[in-house]
Amino acid sequence: MTNAPDFQTFCGDLKLAQYMKVPPRITFTAQIAASIWSCFVQIATMDWALANIENACEPIQANHFTCPNGRTFFSSSVVWGVIGPTRAFGSESIYKQFNYFWLLGGVLPIALWALAKLMKHRYISNLHAPIMLGAMAWLPPATPLSFFSWVIFGLVFNLWIRKRWHGWWHQYNYLTAAALDTGLILSTVVIFFALTLPGVEAPQWWGNVGVFNTLDYNMTAYRKTVAVDETFGPKEWR
Repeated sequence: MTNAPDFQTFCGDLKLAQYMKVPPRITFTAQIAASIWSCFVQIATMDWALANIENACEPIQANHFTCPNGRTFFSSSVVWGVIGPTRAFGSESIYKQFNYFWLLGGVLPIALWALAKLMKHRYISNLHAPIMLGAMAWLPPATPLSFFSWVIFGLVFNLWIRKRWHGWWHQYNYLTAAALDTGLILSTVVIFFALTLPGVEAPQWWGNVGVFNTLDYNMTAYRKTVAVDETFGPKEWR
């Protein structure tokens, strides 16, 4: 079973291939082959990283290999597997009010559609509930800094560039998005093997120093910890 962000990425790849006029069967075959191959590569990479990177997945890891996705998935597994949905979100649970968001998720798209029909305003018609709510699936492990960066790029490419140079946007916007993702992955590999693994000190500037000295990144903003012999939640799970 896949989660919402993975499904959105899968559909995004199909849409990109459609823009590039790649046959759907070839695209789907490439995705399936890459998914199968990645199962072996990711497991091998994870085993190597845990065995060779000091303090891997620890908050004190020197090169920030803190495994935020892994910790989030582990926490979700505890909530849905160990505690269980009944104890976490049942009628007697402390999080029972969260169930109203199921209703909100079903009503909001209809409400936005009706509002756009009544007001006839182009900004309201651009509000898309599944995209707005689907992005929240990244939080955590994404931080407000991550969302702020996404908003800036989204406004630059999908508002400013689309309005001023619509022809370029129409032909190259999705290709640019793919190029940025590819460049990020390639640069990460190069930086790891050229600087991180040999222990070479990278150039120090605001872009790789200042962003790590924030309450947001250090997970200390509005965070309440549990001390020794203290408990979280109800005294008894019914």
